[in-house]
Amino acid sequence: MQELLRFFEKINLAHFDGFLEVPRLRWNPRLRTSAGRFIPGSRKFPRELSPIIEVASYLQEEPEATTLIENTIGHEMIHYWLWVRRQPYGHTSEFLEKMRQMGVSRYNPVPRRRPYRYIYRCSFCGTEFPARRKLGPLACARCCKEHSQGRYDVRFKLQLHRRVEAAEVV
Repeated sequence: MQELLRFFEKINLAHFDGFLEVPRLRWNPRLRTSAGRFIPGSRKFPRELSPIIEVASYLQEEPEATTLIENTIGHEMIHYWLWVRRQPYGHTSEFLEKMRQMGVSRYNPVPRRRPYRYIYRCSFCGTEFPARRKLGPLACARCCKEHSQGRYDVRFKLQLHRRVEAAEVV
């Protein structure tokens, strides 16, 4: 947490003139596709529900960890800064302008994606589709378009073909 606090204070002084109070800062090991997130607090009960900035734990393992973490905290601090000022705190034009001024990125350059666990196959054409989770009743879009005017047809239902082993890369 001390590392996150150091980054926060450095960015706060450099880009926000020390205006922002320190929110709760924490690592989040569950973030995989985003590098961080801002969770607004309660305006009515600020001591009980303070705002939170979370940073994905996996960034610590990356070769450019310092740059990635600083960039992520800077990005989330812009959301926080807008929220404190009671402005819309999404990726608005004001957000994008501040982001440009600070030189931070909007996108995570190193998302961690879960591996595919299942391979489904169209029972009609044999096309295979990787999936990260078990799928409900889906059909092959190409076969439905060609043979069923784009409507779902049980003849083209995707069937679970096999489960991918942990060592196997898809």
